[in-house]
Amino acid sequence: MKTIRWFPLILALSATGLTAQTLTEVALPRYGINGNSTALRAPSAAWLTISGLQPNATYRYYVSGDTNVPTGTGAGNYFGINSVANNAGYIQGYTTQKGLGGSLLANDEFAMANRYSEFTTDASGSYSGWFALVPTGNNRFAVGNEVRFGLVFNDGAGGTSVAGNIYTTSTLLMLGPGTAEGANQATFLVGDSLGAPGETMVLLYDNVAGAGRPIWATWVEPDGIADVPSTLWHTNVTAGRWGAYVPNDLANGIRRVEYWDIGSLSLIAAVTDDDGVWTPIPEAPFLTANGDTRFNGGTTTLIGIIAPIPEPSAAALALLGLGVWGLRRKLVR
Repeated sequence: MKTIRWFPLILALSATGLTAQTLTEVALPRYGINGNSTALRAPSAAWLTISGLQPNATYRYYVSGDTNVPTGTGAGNYFGINSVANNAGYIQGYTTQKGLGGSLLANDEFAMANRYSEFTTDASGSYSGWFALVPTGNNRFAVGNEVRFGLVFNDGAGGTSVAGNIYTTSTLLMLGPGTAEGANQATFLVGDSLGAPGETMVLLYDNVAGAGRPIWATWVEPDGIADVPSTLWHTNVTAGRWGAYVPNDLANGIRRVEYWDIGSLSLIAAVTDDDGVWTPIPEAPFLTANGDTRFNGGTTTLIGIIAPIPEPSAAALALLGLGVWGLRRKLVR
């Protein structure tokens, strides 16, 4: 199994009742995509661990990105992701407006009014899970900017105002859709897992070993939320597939794809390619790129690759539960 490298950040917060929090970057992507065009937006997911909170407390939060020092409430849209599935699965909804005094993001909704999400800490005051930011047209996400990924949260006791925020030390470089090299431009990539369950998290690397930070972090559709986060996404990222942007000057292309389970935070499987040229998805939008993840097509000539999820090992099945795996596989076929 892949060894995850942990990159801790300690920030002292001035909020009442809070001690210094630690944010650990378990899996933080290197890139995000500028959201000036609503039709071309895409999420950047991250696996983070926050510690130093109140034990066994339920916190309201939302996800933001910021370039300011000191950081504040930031900007950006987000997907709410739970660590325990309910009737909506793990991914609860997508919202363009955020507020701790609003309503809980739930039931696979696409919201355009104030929403927040929740997580519950353990007995030590820590929480580890997946989060997802969608950059917008806000100036913080201008092409070439380095954006810190963060959480804005309440007091853990039902409060409706901001009690604190915490951001990563590492940053996401903002790219723009386009075909040029050397200009922070990127091409949209669609991967076909050939049957991975919807809401399986995906990490993409430019090396077969999975060393360093991932290039992108995303998930397999369906997530149950219709028509989001963009036309480009919901048109091309269909059931069993995932979407990402790849920098046009990424010399190695994508050479490793990892599939992770949200609930158990465990690696299901990984698939690699030695030269970054994969078996292409045999459909019209992807034929020109021919599976080459170094192809510069922007959002007009897309890359489509087949990155099949292997059957999980016995150990993975023990973690995930064979019945759940079998049921969810049926849902995407």
